[in-house]
Amino acid sequence: RVGLKSAPDALLNKAREKTRGYPRALEALYAILSVDRYTTLEELLEISLPDEVVQKLVGEAFNRLDPSAQKVMQALAVYNRPVSPAAIDYLLQPHLPSIDSALVLNRLVNMHFARREAGRYYLHPADKEYAFSLISVGENREQKVVNSESPEPPTTNPQSLVSDNLPFTQHDLLNRAADYFAQARKPRAEWKKLDDLNAQLAEFELRCEAGDYDTAAGVLLEIDFNYLLLWGHYRLMIELHEKLIGKIKDLTLARINIGNLGHALSSIGKIKEAISNYEKALVMARQAKNRQAEGTWLGNLGNAYDDLGDSIKAIEFDEQALFIARETGNRVGEENSLQRLGVYYANLGNMHKAIEFHEQALVIAREIGNRTGEGSILGSMGSDYKVLGNIEKAIEYQEIALMIAQEIGDRRNESSNLSNLGNRYSEIAEYKKAIEYYEKSILIKQEIGDRSGEANSFGNTGDAWVSLGEYQKAKESYQQAIKIADDISFPQTQSYARQGLTEVYLIQNNLVNARTTIEVALQYDVLENNHNASALHGIIALRQGERKTAQEAFMKSIAQADEILAKTPDYYSALDAKGLALCGAAIAADDGRQTVDRGKTIAEAVETFKKARTIAPHAGVVKPVLRLFDELVKCEGGEILKDVRKAVEGVG
Repeated sequence: RVGLKSAPDALLNKAREKTRGYPRALEALYAILSVDRYTTLEELLEISLPDEVVQKLVGEAFNRLDPSAQKVMQALAVYNRPVSPAAIDYLLQPHLPSIDSALVLNRLVNMHFARREAGRYYLHPADKEYAFSLISVGENREQKVVNSESPEPPTTNPQSLVSDNLPFTQHDLLNRAADYFAQARKPRAEWKKLDDLNAQLAEFELRCEAGDYDTAAGVLLEIDFNYLLLWGHYRLMIELHEKLIGKIKDLTLARINIGNLGHALSSIGKIKEAISNYEKALVMARQAKNRQAEGTWLGNLGNAYDDLGDSIKAIEFDEQALFIARETGNRVGEENSLQRLGVYYANLGNMHKAIEFHEQALVIAREIGNRTGEGSILGSMGSDYKVLGNIEKAIEYQEIALMIAQEIGDRRNESSNLSNLGNRYSEIAEYKKAIEYYEKSILIKQEIGDRSGEANSFGNTGDAWVSLGEYQKAKESYQQAIKIADDISFPQTQSYARQGLTEVYLIQNNLVNARTTIEVALQYDVLENNHNASALHGIIALRQGERKTAQEAFMKSIAQADEILAKTPDYYSALDAKGLALCGAAIAADDGRQTVDRGKTIAEAVETFKKARTIAPHAGVVKPVLRLFDELVKCEGGEILKDVRKAVEGVG
């Protein structure tokens, strides 16, 4: 139709040379001939083409389009993503009220100006850049300023910020395109996965491109905490919040944006960076004289320091938050602070104080009718009684918490309580019952999109299968946990699940895979698990005959355990890891090169295990420690460790 098929080889060869073989340049050349029937291929090839041949031909092709087609191209450039004809009609309606963009779009596709995929249309980057550059920039209009100082994100209004009588400028077109997506949102009840938020994510990007960062922040704050964070999209959440830093005019929105960025950073293990963000949010709250927001960020700082293992500092922050909550009459804030203080005292081993705070929080939750809070507190109290060795009472509290969650339709806490019940039954060595609870929890977590929780539950399931001797099933569970954790960059499970998989390899005498897996696990800095991973690394190195590497790993494990025990003396996981590392150090000691006093080290290991069993004597806690202890015995035949086993078991 345009003369290419019948053109002489010499002319076609010249076309190839002039376009340098770039596919888009060749398509643009064809598009020019399709649009302008009065221009021949020979005439077209006389045009001087610079190094930017694609851009030159794209421009030549665009300029030959009729005005309506140019406007459709520019509309596609504004959206900068695949969209339906309805989206184009919406954007151009104030300018071309009678346009049927579907017909124009199909014509543009046939002439290789636009692409079509699954009923949606988009442009090649070169076409997008050229078409968009021809639209005048326009002025950034005054943004709405939200005066509310509430720590909760304001609800954005999906209605257009500008009138339908729009000038044809980049700024106003970008905002109108964003308005299209604001109206295209799915109902909140249907927000189950990331794809369900495509409209909000598109609106966010378009608002940012238009320079309307406050509106963009409002869109983001509707979906970040209860959706992106819950579903494990930490990296995306960080990227979106960082895009707004320093650009938001409204101080409340700016404060929440910085603080919520801290939540995402904390979720990928960047606790110190999270603390920096919380501190900034706290300063902003104080500058605004917003006492409620000040209490919120003090509480978040407490959480962060607890994640670092510094429960004492965490208590200091939450005591301030509690004071503010009581001063301002914020009963919900008071309840939250009391519950967190209970958790921190539990981490310090002061279980009676922990229960005291949790009981105070429970009274408030019941007074204000906060059933969600009531269930959460009862779950925490179950953990308190578990540490005190009263597993029966722990299970009782956990079951009440589960019943409340089911009664009020709180699927998130329902899944958490199911998982916690699995942990309790695992601790008393009822592994099959534990697995039943874990599997129920996984189904709910998958339903609500709680990917970090799903990964944790798969890891817990793996632990139970190991204790049952079902090593293949354990591997499958750990591998599933690792896959999810890697997908969402969730360091806790990336460390724990790899440690579990390492133990399976070790039990099966597959030392090569065990060593490879634990070395990857060691790359994740997870304070509450570093001591376990280092001890396991030492055991594997010792089994492989690498005494020096083993000794270094054991010493590292002891130091990591001591770091936690200095702040939380009754942290029994750290005590067990330290006991194993001391045993390993005694075996690895070589009088010719090492200065380890075997007798003294073994005695310290015995005392360490005795202390751990005083805190956690349960069969399901002891069994995993004994498994690793037996791997150490294989390294020396049992002579050096002959007096330690009873301490590990808690006998005598």
